[in-house]
Amino acid sequence: MRITFLGHVGAFVETRGGSVLCDPWFTPAYFGSWFPFPRNDGLDPAPFSRPDYLYISHLHRDHFDPEWLAAHVDRSTTVLLPGFRGPFLERELRTLGFERFVHTRNGEPCDLDGLRVTILAFDAPADGPLGDSLLVVDDGTARLLNQNDARPGDLEVLRAL
Repeated sequence: MRITFLGHVGAFVETRGGSVLCDPWFTPAYFGSWFPFPRNDGLDPAPFSRPDYLYISHLHRDHFDPEWLAAHVDRSTTVLLPGFRGPFLERELRTLGFERFVHTRNGEPCDLDGLRVTILAFDAPADGPLGDSLLVVDDGTARLLNQNDARPGDLEVLRAL
């Protein structure tokens, strides 16, 4: 497994079972009051513009960058969707032209032809009105926990993954 850090919480994960682009954020948000740190505007997006999978943890603009996604990510990429109660994340991604989705079930491993992913979705009031999520990627050689902003309350669930 190889992980390329893209700034803030963005990552490009390359595994023997496929690649996953996680929370790529490049465009300053909220009227420029939020901006990627460390700066990532010098990164060439070509190496990670055609991932096998795209994972957006939640709709905050420091995780969901619609402008950058529209300009740089191939729309044939399969999106890994957290099991949120509401359709908001999928709706936003469909608006950008993404059409292939894997609807995961909260906390249940999903086998993607040799790549096993598990997404925990959180939608308690403390997680914000649009929720949050975390991702576990396992290719049989290594396991990665991408927790980003998520604040899992039940550590026993994480230990089981």
